Amino acid sequence: MKPFPRWARRLLEGGVLFSPFLAVVAWRWTFLGFWEASYLALLLLLVPALALAQLPLAHEEEPLPKVPVYLSSGAVILVLGFLGLVLGWRSVGGEAMGLVRSPWVTTVLWTLILSVAALLVLAHFFVLRRSLGIGESPLLIQLLPKTGREKAVFACLSLAAGVGEELAFRGFLVPTLTLLMGSQWGAAILSSVAFGVLHAYQGWVGVARTAALGLLFAASLLISGTLWPAILAHIILDLLAGLVLGEPLVKE
Repeated sequence: MKPFPRWARRLLEGGVLFSPFLAVVAWRWTFLGFWEASYLALLLLLVPALALAQLPLAHEEEPLPKVPVYLSSGAVILVLGFLGLVLGWRSVGGEAMGLVRSPWVTTVLWTLILSVAALLVLAHFFVLRRSLGIGESPLLIQLLPKTGREKAVFACLSLAAGVGEELAFRGFLVPTLTLLMGSQWGAAILSSVAFGVLHAYQGWVGVARTAALGLLFAASLLISGTLWPAILAHIILDLLAGLVLGEPLVKE
């Protein structure tokens, strides 16, 4: 493995130093309680800083133990999602988070629309990447599941990501930022940028691609008023991208 770049180390140190400052500011001068403010700083600053510091890993081709990576990533995502559920319910309420009852026909229709739109986003970035001659992240390529066991665990990771990431970045972050910023779409954009940076291991193209998908899911929440289609479409997209479309999408 290559030496850790100085810029990445400084970025990581900055995230560790400034996230408590952001948490205190949000706690003292907004409606957020201490834990909600700390969680906001975690999602907006500390986690993105940790992810950006991993950008050099996007070019690493050394083999990784996929199953342990899947399991550890899934556990972290579920913890983030659980915190988002508990803290979001306490600060903005379940209705603002989109955790409301919705007719199954509406949920299915929105899920289908979102799934198709998300696949179109993936196709757009595939064409864009190929036209610009940009290679896919080697780390992303090697993390694609190959064996039956890897695919089974990856399917569990997809479920965890669909639930956990949507609860954190859409369910908690979008309504919270809306109240702080006074703009739903500003909140959607900022939360999507943070969500995109979370996937920095996929390289800069992956960051832009994931941010676009995050904005799509956030738009679904704002327009439909329910989070369930975003959760279901996220799960479907991850399953398709990892188990079905992965090899064609990263093929050079």
